[in-house]
Amino acid sequence: MTEPINYAVTYKLDKAHFKECYEQSAPSVQNKDYRKAAIFGVIGVGLFFVEAEHYFIPFFIFCLAVVEILSVKYRETWWVWRQLLSKAANDSVELTLNEEGVFSESKHINTQILWNDVNSIEPTFKGLLLRHKGGINYLSNSHLDKKTIEFVLSH
Repeated sequence: MTEPINYAVTYKLDKAHFKECYEQSAPSVQNKDYRKAAIFGVIGVGLFFVEAEHYFIPFFIFCLAVVEILSVKYRETWWVWRQLLSKAANDSVELTLNEEGVFSESKHINTQILWNDVNSIEPTFKGLLLRHKGGINYLSNSHLDKKTIEFVLSH
């Protein structure tokens, strides 16, 4: 068993942090992600040949296919922008890890993840993914020292 620890660090929720969170926690884009766009595209093109008088509906469905392609291609950019537009962007967060769990505190959001609630801990290239009842949280190795990383992995 590892020795008790009470680790605290303060960091800023900036663009680099959000980009790293997305890169390490989001699934990579696969061909199946474009399936909905392909279906919209085929239906839209097909309706161009069937619909003789009104081209609004086929054009609209074809445009939906284009929007879907763009949403998959620029998924990371859109996610990072949304985070940067949130009220928590560019705020300081105090992260505390101890025997009870992981606690983060900022002006806008206070969260706690108890070790009992954590289902699995997955190391990534740049951090740790904590899978728990409420979802997935990412801890960057740049904010943690080696002893703390070992402590987290021991749970």
